[in-house]
Amino acid sequence: MTGGAHRLAQVWADTPLYILALYNRFMASVGSTRSGRINMRVSEHQERVLKAAADLSSETLTGFVLSVATERAEEILERAQRIELSSAAFTRFARALDAPIEEMPTLRRYASKQSPIPSH
Repeated sequence: MTGGAHRLAQVWADTPLYILALYNRFMASVGSTRSGRINMRVSEHQERVLKAAADLSSETLTGFVLSVATERAEEILERAQRIELSSAAFTRFARALDAPIEEMPTLRRYASKQSPIPSH
C-alpha cells in the first residue's frame, strides 16, 4: 500500500459508521440515471431553512431535499407494511387464530351464491 493509500485507509478507519453509511448511500445514487423531475414552490422561510441545512450538511439544496424526502418516504412506506401490536393484543390475536372455527351460516350462504358482479 502506498503512503497516500495508507493515509486514506486510516482516514476511513477513523470515520464513524454513520458517516460512511451516508457517504455510501450518496455515492450509490451518483451513477444512477435521473429522468424524473419535481418542482416545488416554497416560502422564503422554507428556502432559508433548507439552504442553511444543506450548507451545514455540505450538500447541494437539491441533494439535501431529495435525500431527506426520500428517507421520510421510505420510513412511511416501511411503517405502512408493518403491523405493531401490544403484547396483550398479540396474545388475543394468537388465541383467535388457534380457536375453533366459528360457524357463520350467513357468510356460507352468500359465498355459495353466484356473484352479481361480472367476472370479465
